[in-house]
Amino acid sequence: MIRTALSLTILSTAMLASAPASAKRWFEVELIAFAQKDNEQLREDFTIENPELDLNRTLDLLTKGYNSAGQQACLNGDSRFDTRPVTSRFVQQDASWHCGDGADYMEKFQQLPLTPYAEPQEHMQSIYLLNEEQLRFDKVLNQLKRKGLEPILHTGWRFPEQSKKRAPNILVYGGQKFEQPASYVARLDAPDNGFISLLGQPEPRAVKEQDPAQWELQGWMKIHVRHYLYVTSNFDYHYKSDEGNLESARMSQFTRVYSGDIHYLDHPKMGIIFQIRKYRH
Repeated sequence: MIRTALSLTILSTAMLASAPASAKRWFEVELIAFAQKDNEQLREDFTIENPELDLNRTLDLLTKGYNSAGQQACLNGDSRFDTRPVTSRFVQQDASWHCGDGADYMEKFQQLPLTPYAEPQEHMQSIYLLNEEQLRFDKVLNQLKRKGLEPILHTGWRFPEQSKKRAPNILVYGGQKFEQPASYVARLDAPDNGFISLLGQPEPRAVKEQDPAQWELQGWMKIHVRHYLYVTSNFDYHYKSDEGNLESARMSQFTRVYSGDIHYLDHPKMGIIFQIRKYRH
């Protein structure tokens, strides 16, 4: 009996050691971000300078989805996404000829789609964006609209359980584009040979300098597992003040959540409703 039990223990240990990485638990998260109604009685001061969010060290799932939505609009004949010069549009009328895969359709958006496009997938190999048909918050979305609230983003993704150290910061952004103020600086062009001629001074030229555009919602969300699910989020909500200046409000939260429950991150300027669900377990 002891020998049999020992054999079973060795066999089970070997099976666990050879188990694939996909054996870890997987989850999916769905979220809706929305803008709050303007409240004239709000006395909170959002002019406090916050350190800039580090969005470079994030996992970007959305940009490809937004770009795909722009390409589809181009194929459907939406002139906003036509990347050709104006003269070429009259010569070549068929929009499908110029809606290539390598074009940057993101720069054409002034307002991002509510839901970035994603091909439907069902696997546990890598983190991926949910397709629109895989989202379940239609009733929540309709409730927000009936209350006069403006949805900014409705999306979700699937991910494996990971520690706080290993879980990535997922880039989250959407809504309206706000262009940054541009400035011009004078620069002197040196000759092609790299030497400045003694017989004449190089002509200065005006060079436009402009910081990247800001989106209405920009930030990131991290979900890690340590017995429970934990959500760390950092978001900036950008808006125009009554004077026309671009302002921002920071929302940073850390919370423990339960799978299956609907949770709400609240801020006077914006809100996020999200749910984490078990996937295939």
